[in-house]
Amino acid sequence: MRKKYRSPLIILVIITILWLISLPFFYEIFVSKLFYMPFVGAVAAIVANITPAAAGIVYFPILTHMNISPVTVSQFSLIIQAYGMGLGTFRWFLFNRRLFVFNLIPISIAGGLLGEIVSIVLFPINNPELLNLIFNFIAFLFTQIIFFSLLRDSKYPNMSVELNLFRYLVLLFFSFVGGLLCGWIGFGIDTIFYFIMTVMFRINPAASIVTSVSLMAAMSISGTILNSIFHDIPLALWYSAIPGVTIAGLFLAAYIAVKIGSRNILLLFTFFLSIDFFLALWTQQTLPMSEAGKKMIIYPLAIYMLAMHIRILVKNIGASMGEFNALGETEIERKYWKK
Repeated sequence: MRKKYRSPLIILVIITILWLISLPFFYEIFVSKLFYMPFVGAVAAIVANITPAAAGIVYFPILTHMNISPVTVSQFSLIIQAYGMGLGTFRWFLFNRRLFVFNLIPISIAGGLLGEIVSIVLFPINNPELLNLIFNFIAFLFTQIIFFSLLRDSKYPNMSVELNLFRYLVLLFFSFVGGLLCGWIGFGIDTIFYFIMTVMFRINPAASIVTSVSLMAAMSISGTILNSIFHDIPLALWYSAIPGVTIAGLFLAAYIAVKIGSRNILLLFTFFLSIDFFLALWTQQTLPMSEAGKKMIIYPLAIYMLAMHIRILVKNIGASMGEFNALGETEIERKYWKK
């Protein structure tokens, strides 16, 4: 058995044994209240490891609709991403380490860590509805980034980038903003990082996604450490999601990426995020808006979002969605590494 398959199986066995050993401590709450978390965890881990969106973008709308505090969901998102996206990073490294743009990671981690310190330690947000609005606003921006990347016919010829002072400052600034979002809602730096890599640096999308996964894993680890020192860690939620996250992170994510590509996942997920955005905007009470005012905003946006989905579907019918092939390389990569 090749190493790339043997190592994940060994990890799966070890984690399964540890999970079963710990089951008596969480059995009652897992069986009675959190039995659904392995399934949610699997979906979140797949999205997190093959798209430029962390698992929190799945957890936040689902768990808050199930009456779990947004603050708790944010803390949970970081600790489960530290585990799940850490596994995903390891799996992608075995799959093809050339998909990592290593020289962009250190400066991005530095900026993200500074942002997390500000948002977790100095200026935490404990208003649930405000956190919900922040999440939905970021999710809406995320859908626009996706539409922008799917509709453009731009070429992405680069698998690396030379850094200069200007690019260092750009990475530091946007990583700081992403770190703020990570501390407040549990994700954000990965999506921003993906956008900078593809739009500004013209990095191949497959490499951009994989590198953003590793950055979000690092930010989730540091955010979890900060939360454990200054706040609380929802261990029961974390424990309950472990089975699904483990299987998806080690096996399913890479398999799905090879078979259908991240683009189909992204398009489906934008539809889900759009619905949640409109529901949140309609029901929110934080911003003073009349019913007529809400309709004037929601109806045009709904028509716009529907038109964008239809346009992208028509544009990509019959197109190849396999950004990652069975060897973990894109066509651009193969040309690049033959030089």
